[in-house]
Amino acid sequence: MRYFLTFLFFILSSNVYATDPDSLPDDPWMKNFWGGCGYYPIKHHENNNVFWRFTLEKGDRGGCSSDNMVRHGAYYWERKEVEGRKLKSDATYEVQFKVRFVAGFEGNRETFFQVHGFNGDGCKPPLLMFKFGEFGKSWSPDYWARLAITEHGGKYEVNHVQNFGPVDKITGIWQHVKFIFETNVGKSKYSLYLNDKLEVSGEEIDVPSCKIPYIKFGIYRPGDPKYGKTSIVDFDDVLVTKVK
Repeated sequence: MRYFLTFLFFILSSNVYATDPDSLPDDPWMKNFWGGCGYYPIKHHENNNVFWRFTLEKGDRGGCSSDNMVRHGAYYWERKEVEGRKLKSDATYEVQFKVRFVAGFEGNRETFFQVHGFNGDGCKPPLLMFKFGEFGKSWSPDYWARLAITEHGGKYEVNHVQNFGPVDKITGIWQHVKFIFETNVGKSKYSLYLNDKLEVSGEEIDVPSCKIPYIKFGIYRPGDPKYGKTSIVDFDDVLVTKVK
């Protein structure tokens, strides 16, 4: 009996079940985010680590009502994202995450992280968007990442932080991103670090009074019948901390 119990303990405590990521316990950070627009995140396992993997195929329309609308130059929008709880106004937050681009991200305006501010139909543009390709313009032939899109008076301005790419040079490599931003109504600021290197310092961002900021990440892009690339991205240790 003693040998049987020892064997049973070995089986239960070993990594045998690791071939089924869904059987693994969530990392604590995962409990702070949930699927948006009908999507449920998929756990992936690698080297005794559990993280979320997002895979977007051609034609994977998002589950939000706006994803079936013709807007911003696209007939529909493809989406697989998760989101977090609403953030407090007049505060300062630090956000850190690890991201790894596995495949794709060679199309126009493929977004992988957002600080959104949706609060009704009259107040829904995001505050910050991390994406490959420019908003409303042709994407770079090298597919550099535009790490921040800031909204100024209802118009988007692209912050050309290009040290993140091109995507074919960083595919399969974990990147560490940290940014600190304010949620003060009116003029606020944010700073951005990439792999511990300061890339943006004190950039201004407009926060309208109608907006309630929150975090979203995954893959979000305009639907393009001619573009059939599969995009895959991994996220780990997504941490949102109120520092002030």
